[in-house]
Amino acid sequence: MSDEFPWLKKVAVPGAENDEAKANDLETASNHKQQKSHENSSGVANASEALETQSGHDFSENDTEKKNVAGEDVAEDNATEEHETNEREGRMGVLEHLQEFRKCLTRMVLAVVLGFLPCYAVAAKLFTILMQPMNDAMSKVSAQASIALTPDFFKVLESAIANILLEKGEQYAEQTALFVASLQSVLQNTGLGQSRFIYTYPPEAFFAEVKVAFVAGFFLVSPYLFFQLWKFVAPGLYAHERRWIWPIAFLSALFFVTGACFGYFVVFPVGFEFFAQFSTESISFMPKLSEYLGFALKLLIAFGVAFELPVFLFFLARMGIVTGQGLLRKGKYFVLVAFIIGAILTPPDPVSQSLMAGPLILLYALGVAVAFLFGKKKKTLNKTES
Repeated sequence: MSDEFPWLKKVAVPGAENDEAKANDLETASNHKQQKSHENSSGVANASEALETQSGHDFSENDTEKKNVAGEDVAEDNATEEHETNEREGRMGVLEHLQEFRKCLTRMVLAVVLGFLPCYAVAAKLFTILMQPMNDAMSKVSAQASIALTPDFFKVLESAIANILLEKGEQYAEQTALFVASLQSVLQNTGLGQSRFIYTYPPEAFFAEVKVAFVAGFFLVSPYLFFQLWKFVAPGLYAHERRWIWPIAFLSALFFVTGACFGYFVVFPVGFEFFAQFSTESISFMPKLSEYLGFALKLLIAFGVAFELPVFLFFLARMGIVTGQGLLRKGKYFVLVAFIIGAILTPPDPVSQSLMAGPLILLYALGVAVAFLFGKKKKTLNKTES
């Protein structure tokens, strides 16, 4: 068309250039506004993103703190559960208890056998020591008899016979002391109504020494025996209570031996003298070896067990079964029980009963003091106050 109308190229439209400039200016302004709008929107987006990032960081910190607190709570709960588990570790079922009892019983029997071996080597001396209270009682009763021959009489007799036999030779005079001592023993055992121990079964004396050796071995290894006994009870105790096993085992053995010694040195002389005084000229006291031995050993063990009263009360107080206040309120009843026990275990005379009941009452008072000091009531009160 420009080729056909060349003159159109040279004709200028009035105002066209101004319109084109204005269009360019409007376009530039529009572009500038769009750029500013884009920048503003970018700034808002960046600010929003920064705000979201900050809030996310804060939320993350809060979440972390919550997780830490929750972790601490869980750790505390786990520690509490672990502590309770440790406190009750060692609790076993019935079969485990039976197996542990079998092992404990086996160890105790082996310990008694090991204690028996050295005691059997000195069984004759131990047997003589155990017979001594009855021998002394019979000698004392014989000395009070109306036909009693004093020791001075036998000394004068020995001197007179020695002077007579000195003329026949010194070898005869040297044997005078042995003759007079034998004569004194025979006269005291027969003419004065006093008897020696007798046995009617041939191996009775042998088994008597074996029995004495076993009982002596039991006393010898008693600390280990009581330790095994308390060790068997230990699974039912808490961890802090199981630390008392060795001290309790030692105290149990100490009280047991002390009770046996009290029976031997205090009760035996009084009781046996009471029994021996019924011997007269027409009634001869002839104690049978096995019967006396069984009676004496039963008394020794009975006194040993009776002296375990403070340890027994300590165990019951720690278990919360008894309290110091309850034991103190029931003390008057135990006084009656103590005299009943004394009447059963000792000869039927007031002195022997008092010798048995008195220590039992003192041991009960000691047990009451132990219950006040080591009982479970004070611990429970402290927990309630806290």
